[in-house]
Amino acid sequence: MRSILTRGEPVAAALGLAAAALFAVPLGCSKRLSDPIASAHGDDSPPRRGGTLRLATIGDIRSGLDAATGTDLSIGPIHLIFAGLVDYDAHGRVVPDLADHWDVDDGGKTYRFVLRSGVTMQDGEELTADDVKRSAERALHPTTPDPNASYFDDIAGYPEYAAGKAEHLAGVVVEGRYVVAFHLAKPDSTFPYLVAMHPLRPTCKSAGDRYSDTWLPCGAGPFKLAPGDWQRGTSLRLVRHDGYFRPGLPYLDAVEWTFNMQALAQRVRFERGELDLTRDLTDADLARFTTDPRWKPLGVAEPDNAIYGVSMNTRIPPFDNVEVRRAVAAAIDREHVRIVQASRMSPLTQALPRTLQDDPSFAGQRYEYAAALEHMKRAGYPYDPVTDTGGWPHPIEYILYYPGLDALVAEVIQQDLAKIGLRLRLKPLSYGAFLTLQERAGASAMSEGNWTMDYPDASSFFDPLFTTERIAPEGSFNTAFYSSPRFDALAARAHLELDAGVRRALYREANAILCDEAPWAFTYGHHTFDVRQPYVHGFVPHPVWPLDVAGVWLDRGDPGMDHALGRALP
Repeated sequence: MRSILTRGEPVAAALGLAAAALFAVPLGCSKRLSDPIASAHGDDSPPRRGGTLRLATIGDIRSGLDAATGTDLSIGPIHLIFAGLVDYDAHGRVVPDLADHWDVDDGGKTYRFVLRSGVTMQDGEELTADDVKRSAERALHPTTPDPNASYFDDIAGYPEYAAGKAEHLAGVVVEGRYVVAFHLAKPDSTFPYLVAMHPLRPTCKSAGDRYSDTWLPCGAGPFKLAPGDWQRGTSLRLVRHDGYFRPGLPYLDAVEWTFNMQALAQRVRFERGELDLTRDLTDADLARFTTDPRWKPLGVAEPDNAIYGVSMNTRIPPFDNVEVRRAVAAAIDREHVRIVQASRMSPLTQALPRTLQDDPSFAGQRYEYAAALEHMKRAGYPYDPVTDTGGWPHPIEYILYYPGLDALVAEVIQQDLAKIGLRLRLKPLSYGAFLTLQERAGASAMSEGNWTMDYPDASSFFDPLFTTERIAPEGSFNTAFYSSPRFDALAARAHLELDAGVRRALYREANAILCDEAPWAFTYGHHTFDVRQPYVHGFVPHPVWPLDVAGVWLDRGDPGMDHALGRALP
């Protein structure tokens, strides 16, 4: 989830919808939406087993369906195929899954997981601790193209294993048929969050101990992939794993995706009942569904799990001056930014998405025009808005990578900053060129910044984006090239701290430093919007996973669609 594809492709897909919306308004508003298709037995009927949930997407799976390597649109299907030792619940908390429980020893240096006995993998074999160790070594082997491998570099023996100097990963120890321990080189309170991610999820024995892109994915999740059910670039079908360890689940017989389907086609097929759930809506269609009293109760916004803002290179003038950066953060009117795409955007004033904001008293950055002018004055670049004189004397190049929503937001920011004497010159680039310049030291002064949550903890944002150790001459995730010893110390202490309350206090202080010193001016959060047919029950957007449908069931009353009918549970 931390790969370049994760950072760019979902955003690009959303922006593509924004661009499409500009052309879809006349067509989208030309006729009344079809009636929703009713549930056969009403909303209060008990769950029913059977049926196929039919989905579509404007994108495609390009990274494969292997838990060790998946990114982009593969994350949803991977989550259904592979179960983890632990998982995130509906509130983003880490809870047991394949593990019955886990213990923490050695002050946070050892995590010991006790597996549930009798868990059946999709190949019919029982899950054991040996499978956990084999899967971990397979995922973290240097020949595996795992974009998240570095998250696990604190496992004892990882440097030697990653360098090919050790045959096995010393820090993963089988202590019994159902007990496996992970020994870390140093305490890390975030380790359970990392284990809940996909790379270390157990694989069937057919996966072997080394990665192969020809392997048919096989795990312990609620759905499995059968041979021939993945037509690359066209469709994917997952069927129920009848041996799933949670009794009675999943309810669905199957989940099907159609890839590369444009938003308008999806909406038409959804209205006709050929798709059961849709999320790739143009702005015009989203407005129609959310204002239509028949459809409005059937829509729900997914949680914000990404942050967007203006990344300022703290080593290039004028942004090497903290007062200029503070001026930028105070000059941007986030409400003006939000209305660019009000249905999907929310104002953002801090370094955490709304999903992780649990302190309503935290102020963060805010729009204060008078304060912005004062910051420019303190920086030595006073600006007179009456005469439009003063400010920074040179145009500032602002690079961005998509001519849709990004460009519209950039134009709002350009207007806001011109009012304090910072004159931006917008420069759209291809995605590859954008990343090259943004992540290269000294190459760009200001750029569009975004980051998607890898796991639901503040460290998923603070560590890659703002710690000194993530600065690199090329490929720097810290695109502001920001370095603060105070911030680094707080981030490091938070990793060592096992007390949740103390960790929250450390991250609150770290967040305050970022908001004040402003390596980024945080601007907005972005979310997708899901609309379902009334016969789709039990669907609730998950705070982390893009698709969590083990508890979804269908109760369609249209006899002409027998393949979608649910049958009552015995």
